[in-house]
Amino acid sequence: MVNTQTLQQIRNELQSVVKSIQQLNASVGTIVAAFEKINGEGSPRPKAKRSPVRKKVVVKNGVVETIKRVPSTKIVYDILRKSNQGMDIADLMKATGYDQRKVYNITFRLKKEGKIENVGRGAYRTV
Repeated sequence: MVNTQTLQQIRNELQSVVKSIQQLNASVGTIVAAFEKINGEGSPRPKAKRSPVRKKVVVKNGVVETIKRVPSTKIVYDILRKSNQGMDIADLMKATGYDQRKVYNITFRLKKEGKIENVGRGAYRTV
């Protein structure tokens, strides 16, 4: 009789310990999620860095009249037009400050329009 009572008490205490551990596990999970959110580790992918905005300022009689945005395609085309032998992707990246994907997309667009041509692999010049 004593053995069954003690076994029942032990079982009850073990069940209460299991419930306490589950509650602690849930609490630790919320703390870890909050910590990751603060540190920025929770985001799956960092946001891409935006390329610098190029602007053209129109000045008449010493007064700034308008500020116009210059398209990236025009910037790359002007750089290629000024170079005699042409430029490769790495040089265009240095000159513009754009990342590799943006330079590839711009050169693809210019090539499709017929404004530039390939000199070699990854090197372009104006037509």
